[in-house]
Amino acid sequence: MLPQRQSHIIKQKTGPDDPELQANLQDALAQVSPEDVIAIADELAERHARLFLNLQSDSASLTSSFADIASAVTHTKANARTLVNYFAQGDYKLIVELFDDELPVPVRVAAFVEKLDALDTRLALELATGLLHNTSPKEHWLWTRWLWDPTVGTGILPLLAGSTHNLLADNLADGYARVGAVTAMGVKFGEGTGLFVDELTSDAKRAPFANSAFLACAYGVYMYGSTSWRLSRDFNELLPSLPNMARRLLGLKKSGA
Repeated sequence: MLPQRQSHIIKQKTGPDDPELQANLQDALAQVSPEDVIAIADELAERHARLFLNLQSDSASLTSSFADIASAVTHTKANARTLVNYFAQGDYKLIVELFDDELPVPVRVAAFVEKLDALDTRLALELATGLLHNTSPKEHWLWTRWLWDPTVGTGILPLLAGSTHNLLADNLADGYARVGAVTAMGVKFGEGTGLFVDELTSDAKRAPFANSAFLACAYGVYMYGSTSWRLSRDFNELLPSLPNMARRLLGLKKSGA
C-alpha cells in the first residue's frame, strides 16, 4: 500500500508546545471581548424569557415550542432533528416529570436520561440539563459534550480544572453534581480573564447566563486554537468567529442571522 499523501490542508502535528499553536491561541483569546460575552448573555436571557420562563408551569406549551427548544439545547441541526423525531408523538410526560421537584435534581436528571435509553446518553443529558438550566439558570447548570464528554475524556471543564479527576463519576447523578462543582470553578477562572465585567455580573438578567456564555467562549478558544493550529491559513478564514462559535455551542443563531 502506498503511503498516504499529506494533505495540503492539514499541517504536520509537532506537539502541544508548538509555538505556532501558542500564537494561534493568543490570537483567539484576543478575539473575545467583554462585550462579546455580554451580548451572548443578553441573547440567552432573551431566549429564556421568550421560550423557557413559563415552561415549568405551562407544560402544554411544549407541543408548540418543542422544535425551538430542541434547537436551543443542542449545537447541531442533526441532534435537534433527532430530539424532535423522538418526541414526534407529542408525549412529553418525561419532561414534565423532570421538572417535578420532589426528588433531588441529580436523581431526576439520571432518571430522565436512563428512560431515554434509545437516545445517545450525551444528547439525553443535553436535553435534560438544557431544559433545567435555561428554565432556572440560577439553580441548574448545563452538562453538554463540549463541557465534559466522559466517553472520550474531553471538554472545556477538564482543561479549566487541570485534569479529569474531579469529573470522574460512577453514575449519572454523581456525574451531574461533579459537573456542577467544576462549572462553578469557571466563574473564578472567568473573573481572572477580565471578561466578567460589572456590566455583566451586576445585571439581573445577564448574570445567570454569564458563566455559560464565558465557558462557550472558552471552549471556542480551545477549539479554534487546536483546529487552526492544524489548518492552513486559507482554511482558517472559513472558520466562524469565536463569538459565533460560542453561539452555536449554546444553540443561538449567529450574529447578524
